[in-house]
Formats: sequence, structure tokens, C-alpha cells
Amino acid sequence: MPFTDTQINYLKAKLSAKHVKTREEAGRTLSYVEGWHAIAEANRIFGFDAWDRETIVARCVWEGMRNGLNVCSYVARVRVRVRAGETAVIREGSGSGHGTGLTPGEAHENALKKAETDAMKRALATFGNPFGLALYDKEQQGVRRVGTKRSSTSAIPVSWVVRSPLGKPLSEHDDPIDYCSAVRRQLESIKTPEEAIAFWERNQETVAQLRKTLPDLKTERGQHYGELLGTLYTKRLQELAAKKTAQAEKDRVGAAGLENRTKETKLPEAKPRRVRDKEHLRFVASHACLICGRLPSQAHHIRFAQPRALSRKVSDEWAVPLCALHHRALHDHGNEESWWKQHRIDPMSEAERLWQETRGVQRAKEPQESRVNPQAGH
Repeated sequence: MPFTDTQINYLKAKLSAKHVKTREEAGRTLSYVEGWHAIAEANRIFGFDAWDRETIVARCVWEGMRNGLNVCSYVARVRVRVRAGETAVIREGSGSGHGTGLTPGEAHENALKKAETDAMKRALATFGNPFGLALYDKEQQGVRRVGTKRSSTSAIPVSWVVRSPLGKPLSEHDDPIDYCSAVRRQLESIKTPEEAIAFWERNQETVAQLRKTLPDLKTERGQHYGELLGTLYTKRLQELAAKKTAQAEKDRVGAAGLENRTKETKLPEAKPRRVRDKEHLRFVASHACLICGRLPSQAHHIRFAQPRALSRKVSDEWAVPLCALHHRALHDHGNEESWWKQHRIDPMSEAERLWQETRGVQRAKEPQESRVNPQAGH
């Protein structure tokens, strides 16, 4: 038997009714579990590094315009692979998704993610009740009731809406993780402190509701997604304020004077170092994908971070987390800089932040007498 006794007990356990959601479709009431819950259960039962998913097929079956918005539908097939000891258990599932957006790219991205999530849930459901298998039984004998009161469940919104600084709806999401990813992308695309403040004022109530109604929506480190968004907002606001101050100083001294001072103090360029650090790459892969915010991720080396060298990757310090789907999409695109710009993400700053985090952890672990100039080894 590839699974441990504890894992088998988890897989046989009943699904708690608090995780069962319902929606009306074609005059019927359908029960389902949310995608983030299925991922959290897979991490809990199998282990964060013991399972992964792969999109086998993803195809757009319809697209058009409706009420001034771009709309489209996707079908997808996903393969889930669980490593149990020396055995790999593989299951597949198919699903569909419908997406809307202000741009065609946004609509296609939303539809594709929904189709992949639907397919992943169907594949995971074959492992047992915790992933929604119990919901295929009309009597739902495999669902553990938690009382008659459903006020907390009914208070959870059917969808989550991201609003612009002016209050205009930008996108609507059935999956709260998709909503958090969309808020993160909008925060990272904002250019001024004033715009950031206005954007947060329009969305902070929804983020607060997210923390209240979905207290279990946490990362593997136990941090709630709503808390992460609040931290990201504060960091982004500080960055924009500092950039605005620096720009004002630059305008004051004059572009010519600043250029002259830069030329006087510029040091000769050194040959780029190429550091190899497996622990750092594992740390990067433990983070959620920068594009969709999902796990598991892979450490991607930013190819334009350093000049090309024959058969040598860039330094491990220039690595960022991407899920398998977006990792493959980046390589298929060909022009990496253009690909990141399309997603409005600065991978260099993300890589530098992650590198500083691991450097801080490693420095704290070093004996005091062994700490030397960090550049000495390069």
C-alpha cells in the first residue's frame, strides 16, 4: 500500500459540511468544494512537495463580446501525480471554465484558470471524500454535518470583484485565490502613491470580508491571503512614495548635473558572478506562482538578468517562482522581457527580494566569527 495509515484515514474521512458550497445553475442547486480548499487538502494529506499537477490539454471553445466585456470558454484536462514512497499515483480529470474581462487576455486567463481548477478538482476527487467525492452521492452520506446553522457559509460572496481606483469593476472571480492574484497584479501595476491609496480604499472592504468569511484561506506558512495583500499594499505604497521623492530630487538638481555625478562615481564593471545555491532555489519554489498565485511552483532563472554565457544559466540569485503551466508558457513565448511586460510584473525586483530574504536567513545562522565580506567568495 503506497499511502501511510494516517493518509488512508484522512482520505476515508468524511467531508466537513462547512467546506461545501452551493450555486444555482440551469434551475438546479449544485454542491462543490472550492479550488483553494482542494489544494490545501492535497498539501495537508500528501505533503507540499509530494504532489503536482500538469495541464495536458487546454483549448478555447468559444469567445465573443457580451455587455461590452470580452468573454470566452475553455476546456482543459489536468493530470495529478502523487508521490507515495517510491510509487507515483496518477489521476486525470477534465473541466471547463468561463471567463470575462476588460481585455481579451484577461478573459482568456480567467477562463483558462477556471477550467484547470475544475479539471484538477475532478482528478483529486478520485482520491476520496476530502476532495469532494462525497458530493457525487445524492444523499451525501460522506458529508459530516456541523449543525443546522449555515449563517457563516451563506455569508460568503458568490463572487469577488476587483475595483479600479475610481470604483469601476475590473474583474469578477469565483475563486478567492484568483481574486487575490488579480488584486496583487493591479497593485504591482499602479504608478503613483495617490492611485495606490485610492485603489486600496475601493477594495479593502472586500479583502477584510475575505479574511472574515474564509479564515482557512492561508499559505503553507500559515499566513492568510488577505494579510499578504495588506502587506503588499503597504510595501507598494512605500516604494511609490520613495520613487516620487527620488524623482523630485532628480528634477531639482537637474538631469545634467545628476548625469555628471554618476559618471564621476561609476566604477568599472566587473564580470557577472554566477552563484549556485540549491537551498535558495528550493526556497523560491516554495512560493506561489507570480502570475496565478498557485502552488506548486518551479524556480525559473531570468535569462536577461545577466549577459549570456556558453551553456551557463544566470546566477541562482535571479530566480523567481512560476507554476508549471506559466513556466512552459514563458519558454514557448520566446521573448522573455516582452512576456513579463505583458503580465505587468518586474521579475528582477521579485528575484532580488527573495535573494535578500534567504541571505538574511543564512546570515543569521552563521557563527559570528565566520561572517566575512559577502563579495569575497565571488
